[in-house]
Amino acid sequence: MVDSYGITMGGSTNVEHTVSSDGGGNGYLAGATLEDFFEGTEEPAYVLTNEKRGIKHEDGDGERVVKPGSDYNAVAAVTDERVLLLVGGNEDGNGRNRSVSLPYTEIRSVETSSGVLKSRLTLTARTSDRYTFWLGGREDYGHVEEYVEQAISYWVTVDRRLEKAREHLSTVEDKLEDGDPARARTAITRTEELLGEAEQVATDFRDGDHAMHRRIAQLETRLSLARIRTHWTRARQLAGDAESARSEGEFVEAYETYRRSLAEYERAIDRSEGVEYHAADDMDAEVAGVEKAIDEVAGAPLREATEACEAATDATDPETAVDRWETALDACHDALALVLRREDVFDGDPDSLRFQVEWAAQKLVEAHEAVADEARDRGDSARETGDGATASEAYDRARDHYEAARQVAGEFRSCDPERFERALADVPGADDAEAVDARA
Repeated sequence: MVDSYGITMGGSTNVEHTVSSDGGGNGYLAGATLEDFFEGTEEPAYVLTNEKRGIKHEDGDGERVVKPGSDYNAVAAVTDERVLLLVGGNEDGNGRNRSVSLPYTEIRSVETSSGVLKSRLTLTARTSDRYTFWLGGREDYGHVEEYVEQAISYWVTVDRRLEKAREHLSTVEDKLEDGDPARARTAITRTEELLGEAEQVATDFRDGDHAMHRRIAQLETRLSLARIRTHWTRARQLAGDAESARSEGEFVEAYETYRRSLAEYERAIDRSEGVEYHAADDMDAEVAGVEKAIDEVAGAPLREATEACEAATDATDPETAVDRWETALDACHDALALVLRREDVFDGDPDSLRFQVEWAAQKLVEAHEAVADEARDRGDSARETGDGATASEAYDRARDHYEAARQVAGEFRSCDPERFERALADVPGADDAEAVDARA
């Protein structure tokens, strides 16, 4: 494309005066320069002028010609963003400049023609409005026509990519509202591809910063915010899943899911650097909550085992002690298993936990034995009084708890299962209880 602009006139003109005159008179525009009409980094590729003919505008209502006032010219600035048509101090009585801006995305066609005495540039807008700019002389303006056609092609290509990118960004936002970050990521990927394609076209059109890049940058900012929100949404979902696993005692799953949640938060925070994200403080607070939850999960098995043992120790009757020591033994065993599986994650010393497991097993065996002995004594008392039914029920209960004690003792090194095998053998059977009834 063209990196510098050329000036084409229908008569004697001063190039610097065209672009940078203060407009004080005998210039091109009234009280202004051409530069005053340019926006941002906009640059002219060609500047065309005429002194008298001005610009003809045709639409559905007919045609009108706007001519420059005396001492002024009409100017057609073909820039990298648009074709800008200006009439200096037009002669309709108010003496003000008139202007029409035609962005390349709004131009349907361009045509130049050369005559014997004059030439013209004709632009047809997508609204079907037609603008004719006359030029003096017989110069060939095909290069201007070619530039405008190429500019239209580049701008339309970029505009279509950006329009598609906006559609995909809307999909991203809809999927995030639906709580579906996975499908939002798919739309983000397509948006990234479209913006990359648009960026390449913009670079091919003109080097450096210009309007195409700025339009792309606006969507890239929106895309950045969508990426942040996508990571954040997923982080929140994972934190919720981790909390559910934690409440069910699935501490490994909880820990791993919290870590995945934290990773998503970190990605969101990394992407928010350099971006004014409105919820950065909220994310920081949620990250602190997840980090705290990870610490709590790491210590939860050992803490639950300790608390269960304390609760069992505080039991005031054998029946309650059995239930609590069963819970404590399970908690101690689970804590040991987790430490052995992931010593890098969960709190606790394996040797100490092994001792605690054996100790809890002994206490459970003792609790079963206490309940069994109490039931045996109650059976003996009922038997002596001739209450065979009560004796039989009590003996059955004693056997159940001696058997439970025997089973627990058989699983742990610190206990003696044979002791409870002997106790089971000594419990009177059903026939003994019935014999009491018969004697009665």
